Amino acid sequence: MNLQTIFLYFLLFGFASCQQTIQSNSQNIPTHDRAVNDQNRQVAESPRTEKPLLDTSNYANPRTEETANLQRQQLVKLAEEGLFEKLHLKLLKDLAENQKNYFESHTNLNLLAHTNGDIFGNKENDFAYVVYDKEKHQIEIILFDKQSKRFKTLYRDVHVSNLLRQSDCYYTNGTIDYSIAAELIYQEDYIRSSRSNYLIDDKAFSIDDISKNNNIDLKRGCLSKDFSKNTTANTLCIPTSSVYANYQCLKYNKTKEIFEIYFSQEFAD
Repeated sequence: MNLQTIFLYFLLFGFASCQQTIQSNSQNIPTHDRAVNDQNRQVAESPRTEKPLLDTSNYANPRTEETANLQRQQLVKLAEEGLFEKLHLKLLKDLAENQKNYFESHTNLNLLAHTNGDIFGNKENDFAYVVYDKEKHQIEIILFDKQSKRFKTLYRDVHVSNLLRQSDCYYTNGTIDYSIAAELIYQEDYIRSSRSNYLIDDKAFSIDDISKNNNIDLKRGCLSKDFSKNTTANTLCIPTSSVYANYQCLKYNKTKEIFEIYFSQEFAD
């Protein structure tokens, strides 16, 4: 092999290596840029959102099954004495026909309290009911969504998220349905003698703007940092004591399609 041939060989080898490097770089750079662009697009299109922490009714929570069953036994005792049935017949007369028909077709339910207002934020006259379920032996909160014409049970058909869990002022004796039941059991003698209960006395079970409710003290109570006086309209407020001015207040979040407990009040008058 002469010198000219060797020179041509090295020249061709060097040219081929250079071409391979250029092609490799030209492929790698766009691929990296595309990956970064895709990643940026994904972040922009799919922002990170935190799932709300949902409450489970004490009646459906395995951790509270024992205490829930004990409460059921006490509720059965009141029901067998006819205390819930008497309240049911008294309150049923006040309902509109379409609402009355629901309870007449659901004979397992005893109506214990009712109120109405714009619960679901659709500028409709929705309804809220506290009932005793004779088959499940428990208290339930049933909501009528006038726009969809559907009856929904709180905690089961429509979820609840307690926004106060991370607050320093958070306090609870159980989920709202369970707390109502405990107070009705405590009120046994009063219910027997008056054919009434603390929920319907003074219309304590209500849907209104709690910033204008004389029973509510927003400064002394526990208010979620995500709410202000300007966002307290159409609130479902449920008393949890017949002795003290104790309330659990929740509002429907249409975006998340859940009810949020954003205010509670646990103190004596």
